Amino acid sequence: MKRRYFQNYRRRPNMALFLVLGGILAAAGVFGLFFVQPLAWGIAAIVAGVLLAALPQIAVFARCGFKGETFVYRRLGVPGRIPARNIGAAVLCIFDEYRQWKGFQPATFAGKNGPVTLPAIVLLRRGDEGIEDELDLCDTRTAARAVFGKDYIVSAPLDFDLLRELKESAFAGKFYISEYIYELYKPGFEEVLGESDRVVVYDRIPKKVKGRLR
Repeated sequence: MKRRYFQNYRRRPNMALFLVLGGILAAAGVFGLFFVQPLAWGIAAIVAGVLLAALPQIAVFARCGFKGETFVYRRLGVPGRIPARNIGAAVLCIFDEYRQWKGFQPATFAGKNGPVTLPAIVLLRRGDEGIEDELDLCDTRTAARAVFGKDYIVSAPLDFDLLRELKESAFAGKFYISEYIYELYKPGFEEVLGESDRVVVYDRIPKKVKGRLR
């Protein structure tokens, strides 16, 4: 198997969150063993706390990558796989994630001149059938997942090595790149994807509107 890529970005904070929540619940269960009757309530709280601390880590540290010509991944901790030839499209947009008390926010990392937006890769089963008509809504990975629903396969922070592996696989679909992300990482996209009719840069103007403006 080739290199595997993490599907989430803020792994340590999320790991710590579930460990703390699980620890609190388990501690409450221990307290309940001494002061609450029946004992089953305390035991149930301890078990629930241990599960809350441990099980989410499978999803938090989920990874994806190619195994031959098969793309393997996890969704909600459950393993999945799909032949590269059956991936219809790759949407490259902003990687956003759920932040406690703040909702979904774009993920950033420290750059030389300040915070830099993290890109995402979103894989879809659907190919060209009307996909460009809906891309104006897909500025983030969460939006892309909501728009394409059942066609959504998996998403991850964009690693250009993964992008290169996808291009060199049996995947025959297009790379749809948001204008914002393309301009931000243009040298990387040009190096990996080059000039190709498989690369489509989209913006937030609906395709039908752009057609009327021409």
